[in-house]
Amino acid sequence: MNKQRGMTLVGAIFILVIIGLLGQFLVNISSTQRQTSLLAIQSARAYQAANAGIEWGIAQIVLNDTCSASTLLTLPGSTFDVTVICDHQGSYTEDITVTHIYQLTSKSEYNLFGSADYVSRTITATIQQ
Repeated sequence: MNKQRGMTLVGAIFILVIIGLLGQFLVNISSTQRQTSLLAIQSARAYQAANAGIEWGIAQIVLNDTCSASTLLTLPGSTFDVTVICDHQGSYTEDITVTHIYQLTSKSEYNLFGSADYVSRTITATIQQ
């Protein structure tokens, strides 16, 4: 009589468990890599939105010789909330020319703080007019 001991079954189950764990690990890595890529793209978009806020603030200073204290911008085609803060730092006179100094701060945000895909960028610029 030939006794079967079941060693092949134990080996097969072991291999299936290892392959399952390896598959789960690869899915997790793939998901993390995808999320990282999406956040990198959103970060670049947030930077460009904040930069657009700075450019808008500069245009307001050049065209009007003044700017409002705080403005919430809505950029066409953008899902970012852009807040531009303008602070008049003072002025000085050199010869007969009066020069005003402004500090612009532009902050762009996507989604709410604490959410998984929250992105925020802040840019500050000092302007002399």
